[in-house]
Amino acid sequence: MTDQKTNPEEQQKELAITKVTKFLDSSIVKARFAEVVGDRNTGSYISSVMITVKDSPALLACAPASIYTSALRAATLRLSVDPALGQAYLVPFKGHATLVVGYKGLYDMAVRTGKYRYINVGPIYDGQIVEENQITGFHSISGHRKSGIEGDKVIGWIGAFEMNPERGQTTGFGKTMYMTVEEIHAHAKEYSKGYDNPKGTWKTETKKMERKTLMRLLIRRWGYLDPADAAALEEVEAEQQPIDAETSPIYDIPEYDEDKEEQPTRTKEENMSQLGFGGNNE
Repeated sequence: MTDQKTNPEEQQKELAITKVTKFLDSSIVKARFAEVVGDRNTGSYISSVMITVKDSPALLACAPASIYTSALRAATLRLSVDPALGQAYLVPFKGHATLVVGYKGLYDMAVRTGKYRYINVGPIYDGQIVEENQITGFHSISGHRKSGIEGDKVIGWIGAFEMNPERGQTTGFGKTMYMTVEEIHAHAKEYSKGYDNPKGTWKTETKKMERKTLMRLLIRRWGYLDPADAAALEEVEAEQQPIDAETSPIYDIPEYDEDKEEQPTRTKEENMSQLGFGGNNE
């Protein structure tokens, strides 16, 4: 029986874990996380990042600095990178980790504004019919989901929200939005750089990506996010690698060059600027 301690793959994994742990355990990195999540939460947040990384061989092959940067961005958005929570994901791509915000993350960012009475996105199945009221602009659902295997076919996604009423009002602003699966994929093909990636989750987690896309469009076009969150989210999406994912798929990772590893030597002002906040508090 092969001793795990002498197994080359195990040795390589342990070296990678040590490298990432050492990087995230540095005083500079801890100080930056403390600025975002607070001193009391820094240790637990970094620990959750390490648990996520240890469970993914592809993330272990990524540059530690990219893991740190992406995790810090997630912390700025007040989202966890624990895949089990579905808020945000560290996705490996060509030796670097990039941050992708999930459906649950978008949902949580909207809810915590306190502006929404409710917000949701759900599937429309084969057999159901969605109609738009041409006067109010709201959608209604009629018909019945087909039975058997045919009833599992999703033909579209519908989203809806209602804001909490302002003082003196009985109802708040509300909106519904419906897109067929074909419309969602046409939008993704035009705007998502990773749509045609055979290893991306538009291929492997299609329904999750469809749902997330409608949620993102619903919020951006009609809803509300905290301005700081919206700015940070735009920064994250603008700097994403050419992929789009809801989970962390395994990619082919090239050989990691430690000599080119980025070190966390930025000032506080540079770090906040990198996260989407101007140095002059613009």
